[in-house]
Amino acid sequence: MLHRVRQTARYVGSAGADDRHATETARILRQLGADEELVVAGILHDAAKPVNTLLWHRVAGVLLGITPRVRARLARGESTFARYLDHARRGAEMAREDGASERVVRLIARHHSRPATEDERLLARADREALP
Repeated sequence: MLHRVRQTARYVGSAGADDRHATETARILRQLGADEELVVAGILHDAAKPVNTLLWHRVAGVLLGITPRVRARLARGESTFARYLDHARRGAEMAREDGASERVVRLIARHHSRPATEDERLLARADREALP
């Protein structure tokens, strides 16, 4: 857990980190042999993160991973923190509205859940490896 918090702090230290993370996630997925739909999910998986997300939002989100009920309750609403905590579901909705396949929508929606399929494992690996 402490490693994930430190990694998060390093990640947000530079401008454009979210865009670079999406690009790097897609690059890693291509390198792992993923098909185009999985690469698209990698590019879009964090698209619903609010642009004004602060470091404390990210660190608190990591820490709340150990208390799913509390995290779910705090993810309701329209505050920056709620939108950050709920970005996987919101991103999946955005992808669906934009015409993405159900596979891409499902991968985006589940990218913070314990991986249950090989696609989810690949996305989780690329997501993790794309952080500094």
